[in-house]
Amino acid sequence: MAEIAQTSHLLSLPAELIFHILGYLDPLDLANVALTDRRLKTQSYDDQIWLPIINENLPERITSPQPLETFRELYIAHHSHWFLPKHKIWFSDSEPNGKLLIARYDPRRACIEAYTMTAMRGEHTLERWEKDPDVIIHSFNPVVALDLNQPTLRLSVDSMQTDDQPNAFPSDRGYAASTRYSKETLMETFAEAGLYGSFMLCRNLPAEAIGSSTSIWPPRRFPASARVRNDSQNGYKSAGHRPTTLAEVSQHNFRLRKWVEYTGRRSQPSIMSFTAQNGLTAALGLAGQYISGGMGFSSRSSMYSGMNVRMPEDITTYATLPEWCYTPTKEKPWRGIWCGDYSGHGCEFILIMQPDKEDEAPLPENMEWLQNWFRGYRRRSSASTNSASTSTSLPDPDPDFEFAVARQQEVAAAFEAEYGDPEPEPDGPFVRTKQPVTDYKDVPTGRLEAVKLTGDMNIPRGEYTFIAPEVGHGGFMRVADEETFKGARVVRSAGHIAGRGFNDDQYMPSQLIMISHDRLAQYWEGFGEGFGHISYYQRVDLDALLKI
Repeated sequence: MAEIAQTSHLLSLPAELIFHILGYLDPLDLANVALTDRRLKTQSYDDQIWLPIINENLPERITSPQPLETFRELYIAHHSHWFLPKHKIWFSDSEPNGKLLIARYDPRRACIEAYTMTAMRGEHTLERWEKDPDVIIHSFNPVVALDLNQPTLRLSVDSMQTDDQPNAFPSDRGYAASTRYSKETLMETFAEAGLYGSFMLCRNLPAEAIGSSTSIWPPRRFPASARVRNDSQNGYKSAGHRPTTLAEVSQHNFRLRKWVEYTGRRSQPSIMSFTAQNGLTAALGLAGQYISGGMGFSSRSSMYSGMNVRMPEDITTYATLPEWCYTPTKEKPWRGIWCGDYSGHGCEFILIMQPDKEDEAPLPENMEWLQNWFRGYRRRSSASTNSASTSTSLPDPDPDFEFAVARQQEVAAAFEAEYGDPEPEPDGPFVRTKQPVTDYKDVPTGRLEAVKLTGDMNIPRGEYTFIAPEVGHGGFMRVADEETFKGARVVRSAGHIAGRGFNDDQYMPSQLIMISHDRLAQYWEGFGEGFGHISYYQRVDLDALLKI
């Protein structure tokens, strides 16, 4: 070691410069440096280096490692989980409602927690629209908060890992090797006796392995840095689902398992040991014992813990969103996570995106017949409309707006009767609407897409709720002069409706009332009397939810 010290130019530098150099290394490199020299080991363990590494994963900086002694120990305790508070927002694939979580680090207990985002409509009043007394406006002043009564996810510095590993049978050969990263972590998230939960790391699915029919999360309509498969026949135990090394750990997905366990007493955790003494495990001091709960059905756990019966069991996959897609800019001021009023279904959360022109996906196929609406064709006279309504009747909505949508051919026929042919004759009855020059000069342009992060029995999570193909001059209808929306631009859009179970889904003409960058309203125009209503959308203040 003395010979190395004499020949090393690095060790001849002042301690301040060595600290500065080590500050550029990631945790794995620091671990490797610590194995080379006693002096470098001491310096690479210093809190001046590990505190910035932790804080770059947290929205709010911390200043103390308590209850642990050092920031290095704190980092090691959560070393494969820091991506959770870093990405903050997580949404699930549970059907049909989904779930939206906010993940954050609690410095009071040195644990990583995630809570469900909830919303209450607030006082609900109805008023008639000044433009059309048959249209009802639903008031909406949502109160958005986290359900702090029970965390959906909690990872403590002393969380136990499971020994739920395959049994060496031929059918188990494709299972992931048993490592720290393939094991599940038990969570104390449920107060009810017999109800348990565990946390699972994920392995990204390569882009070349994703086909048109591949079951993935998140769906393609969400922007994502990575995706995982969300379909498995063996509880996501195979090597394609679970990582075995730190490099394989997905930074953008995870899974939660929940189950009810009927037993005389909870399984006694068993003590197991790491045998590897090299790499990150040894360098970070992870070699040694860890606690493993008897979750599995192996002969060993049954022998020492008695018989456990687990039912029912649920595994949910979560994904995050790239921060840029919900962060508003001057050119894309409506980007963000919003809370919408869905009448009898309650409040739901949506992601509003404003993709660049080159990134716009083709419009949904069942929206094609709305091209006349988007191009600005005006309606026929009321006499023509009434005549068309007689020949092609549409089903009435139920009181909760759970619309039983007619077959697409019937709706398309009614729309054509009301709005005209795509290319009318010059002297025919259908001509483009001549919009008065009342639009503002400088307005954002491009498409606005709203996708449900949480859903309902009619339109589930992951589906479009409305699309405005052009919010600029091309989609402009008018500037509102009625008192309720005075001064707001109104643009053409299409609302997504369906019957229960997402049956016969269809897009209907609607009008997006752009009240402000933090508040929108949607006039669900539809066809026939009694169909239309106006509902609101409000931007969610994410920063307020991230504060402890």
